[in-house]
Amino acid sequence: MKRILLICLAMLWLVPSVALAHSKLESAVPAQDSTAAVTPERIEMTFNTKIESLSNFKLLNAAGEEMEKGKTEVDGMTMSASVPSVLPNGIYSVKWTIIGADGHSVEGDYSFTVEAPLVTDEPTAEPDTITESPAVTELPSPSPEASAAPDSGNESAASSDDTNYTPAVIIGTIIVIAAVVLMLRRRK
Repeated sequence: MKRILLICLAMLWLVPSVALAHSKLESAVPAQDSTAAVTPERIEMTFNTKIESLSNFKLLNAAGEEMEKGKTEVDGMTMSASVPSVLPNGIYSVKWTIIGADGHSVEGDYSFTVEAPLVTDEPTAEPDTITESPAVTELPSPSPEASAAPDSGNESAASSDDTNYTPAVIIGTIIVIAAVVLMLRRRK
């Protein structure tokens, strides 16, 4: 009986390490904590495992307001969406929620900054005609105190309980334990 108990404990100790391999963000465009000189055309994130099509993300400005983005597309390990409009200069957060290959919901976020140079159209003068173009001014960036950007790379499982096992792992463990018990009973 002690042998069965030891085998069961060994299985319970070894099996969870496989079940707890949650998906995590491997790379992103624009990159985490990067500064872009122009508005990115797309936001693209690549994870270390295949993700499900129900995965999604939000693009938020420094004030926490959701910015417009195209439809989220999931292809294997990559999730992306287009950015249809020009983003004003400032800090932006990408908050993502994915369903990984292990079936667990995982969420996280990262931030990047848009710092486009100030664009002005100077008046042009021709010998006979003088035309004036309106000046385009940059929107003021929020102050660092007003824009508390979330910690980058903050990944956390949707549930705080790290001992969640997938049904397949639990069923497999039960089958192994039952087989060991039957083998030991036949020996007697």
